[in-house]
Amino acid sequence: MKVLLVSTSDKIGGAAIACTRIFRALRKSGVEVDMLVRDKKLDEPGIHTVNTPIWKKLLNNGMFYFERFMIFLTLRLRREYVFKMSFDNVGALNLVNHPLVEQADVINFHWTSFGMLSLSQLQQLLDKGKRMVFTMHDMHYFTGLCHYASNCNNYLTGCGNCYRLGKSKGDNDISRRWFARKIAMPNRQSLTFVGCSRWLTEIAKKSLMFKGMRVIDIPNPIDTSVYRAIDKDAAREKFGVGGKYVVLFGADSITDKRKGFHYLEMALNYMHEKFPGYDDVIELVVFGKNNSPGRLSKLPYHYKNVGYVNDEKELVALYSTADVFVLPTLEDNLPNIVMEALSCSVPCVSFDVGGLSQLIDHKRNGYLAKYCDHEDLANGIMEVLQAIDRNVMRHAARKKVEENFSETVIGMRYYELYREVKGL
Repeated sequence: MKVLLVSTSDKIGGAAIACTRIFRALRKSGVEVDMLVRDKKLDEPGIHTVNTPIWKKLLNNGMFYFERFMIFLTLRLRREYVFKMSFDNVGALNLVNHPLVEQADVINFHWTSFGMLSLSQLQQLLDKGKRMVFTMHDMHYFTGLCHYASNCNNYLTGCGNCYRLGKSKGDNDISRRWFARKIAMPNRQSLTFVGCSRWLTEIAKKSLMFKGMRVIDIPNPIDTSVYRAIDKDAAREKFGVGGKYVVLFGADSITDKRKGFHYLEMALNYMHEKFPGYDDVIELVVFGKNNSPGRLSKLPYHYKNVGYVNDEKELVALYSTADVFVLPTLEDNLPNIVMEALSCSVPCVSFDVGGLSQLIDHKRNGYLAKYCDHEDLANGIMEVLQAIDRNVMRHAARKKVEENFSETVIGMRYYELYREVKGL
């Protein structure tokens, strides 16, 4: 049985990382699997790109910019939501006829927006009778346009009246028309959809898009032999971290409102007021792109901005500096970053939202704070820092990942799914 994983990228973004981890888990289990991407960053056997020769790369990049430009026009030149929705009206050149696609017995699509897979290409594959699985890393497969719907529940009834479209909104706006196009696709009932968290799976099942369709839950895997704690003193020396208690936060950008850094700011200020005596012993460490030194300098504690880190060994060392990892995300599926921290024996604090409760066991390996409650977020941070025996929490963090998200466990679940889809 030949399996093909398809993703826009093999490394850029959480969904790409998760897809690559599934690919590696399957290979280690002896499954005959390849991976096909547009934006190839990894030099790894079995990972291929549609961007060869160079003229295809230029055309595919051009289609990406074309789709984003059309969204920009639809939003009436407002930039805020340009990367928070997708039309799926363009796809990678010759994707449908690619040899790996033609040869595959089962195709597992992951995150394929931003010009990787169009709806018309999907219809061509359905018409060919291809057996396909779609792994959902966000809500886009069951909404009209959005990747995350925030507080909007219109996907339950067919979208329309999209608040992100501003003055153009209405019952029959483009979100409803695009939703109608998706749901009207012939033969789509043959597709299987996988939610990376129980939260995403359950809301997907409630959507109008997936009524009567097969939707199951399989979480993302992680290589626990790579993501494991190293010596804390050595890790702190490596990054020049000197605080007695290290609070770690990581995101692509602290300006991304969805990642909730502003709630961490409020929580730290609250801690400064309510828990005196910690000013000189707490240090905040932040990693990611596009971080704002101006915002960090206004916080009441020492801080260190280490910038963007994508090397796995560097990430492991960075996690190992921390006493607690905080991600006050407002919307999330099953964030790799929290799984990585837990695998490195770091207790995690987050809001009780999305798939976080599948990772964090409240007061056992971290703390689930009340949604958008910065005071409870602060209480959670302090509960971890003040724990009588933090080693118990650290052990629970590691055990959670080993038992539920290891490559062996998740790889086998995907393999069994592919066999079912193939009819074996």
